[in-house]
Amino acid sequence: MFILNNSIGYFVAPVFYVGVLHAAILSSLGFSDTIANLPESVYMWLTPLPVLIAWFWRSTCYLRRMLVITYAFKGSAGLVAAALFLMAPQWLAVGIVVHAAVIGVTNGVATMCLWELIGRGMTPARRGWTLGITFGVGPLFAVLGSCASQLILSGNFLDLIHVNPIPKPWCYVVLFGTTGPAMAVAGACVFLAHLPRESSAEPGMSVAGVMRGLRQYFTYRLILIAIGGFLLTSAGGNMILNNLALFVRDATGERPEEYTGVQLALRFGCKSLFGFVLGWMLARFQAKTPALATTLICVAGVGWALVVPGKWYLFSFGLLGAGELFYVYYLNYIVGCSAPERIRENTAYTNVIMIVVSFMPLIYGGISDHYGLRASFVLALGILVVATLIVWTLLPQRPVPSSHAVDSMNP
Repeated sequence: MFILNNSIGYFVAPVFYVGVLHAAILSSLGFSDTIANLPESVYMWLTPLPVLIAWFWRSTCYLRRMLVITYAFKGSAGLVAAALFLMAPQWLAVGIVVHAAVIGVTNGVATMCLWELIGRGMTPARRGWTLGITFGVGPLFAVLGSCASQLILSGNFLDLIHVNPIPKPWCYVVLFGTTGPAMAVAGACVFLAHLPRESSAEPGMSVAGVMRGLRQYFTYRLILIAIGGFLLTSAGGNMILNNLALFVRDATGERPEEYTGVQLALRFGCKSLFGFVLGWMLARFQAKTPALATTLICVAGVGWALVVPGKWYLFSFGLLGAGELFYVYYLNYIVGCSAPERIRENTAYTNVIMIVVSFMPLIYGGISDHYGLRASFVLALGILVVATLIVWTLLPQRPVPSSHAVDSMNP
């Protein structure tokens, strides 16, 4: 179920990755740039809400219900947006913003519930193979979905496939409407999972219980070190991608837009290839190895961008695309450090804490304005080296749940 539902999510990524498509649609329909950028902002504003859901509905008996409701909301939001394109275009901006808001909440809920299932229900080795297959096969579905969306919108994919594009607004109806049946399939897949039995130690909803959970998350040494590696890898390897795209002009002498499709193919293609390898690492060598490997892949990606000229420079997008799996394998380490009853909460906290590094693109932009794009790459590389040293020297190979986890579960 984990593999199937993540693959379905990858396939509809052009719609569920709120940002570019939503902004392009609103801009093409004559809305201002402010309105065009509003969906992504609303999406980001609502990503902390799953933390509240994790606090209020803590028992495992809610897992299946929460997942089914989550997929129902995601599919319904897409169908409503599709209907507005046809029947009530004057409300389209509101509909797309609401769609972004629903995705902002439900993506986090689905993530924390799915990770709780594999965190409770699988051995580390079995989880390694599951993650390897999921993030090896899943990105291929993202390439397929991106190809399909590009053909629907423009009729051309990388000058390799040409079809007659679907006219507006029907192309948008198809894109958003497809998410309805896709999420219906995902909801049905939930019933394939065997849920873990509810423990007598399940924490109930209380302010004291929430505070104990927060204290456990933010004071346990191994979780803090893993969070440090997680955030530094994100800051150095993920947030530099915008500047990396701008540097295409300097490296190749051509416009960055000419290579957007190539960047996409390289990012997801390498992510798929490395996804299998990293899953094997987790199954064979325990949780630290694939987490550290993602940071080292990001080091290689930024280093490649600094030293390789011409079109071969574009391979840095492939390396950093594979390095984006840092999210999966650092989160896996944090799940391994968590008591079973705290997995859902700790996953939610980890999703929200990424806001700490959300300012890094602005820093990279300021540095490149004053000192050039290469200077921003040097800073990113330095951050990644620090992350490598911290994780390599301070994290044990196998995560260990905190010693006071059992005490913190007592009501």
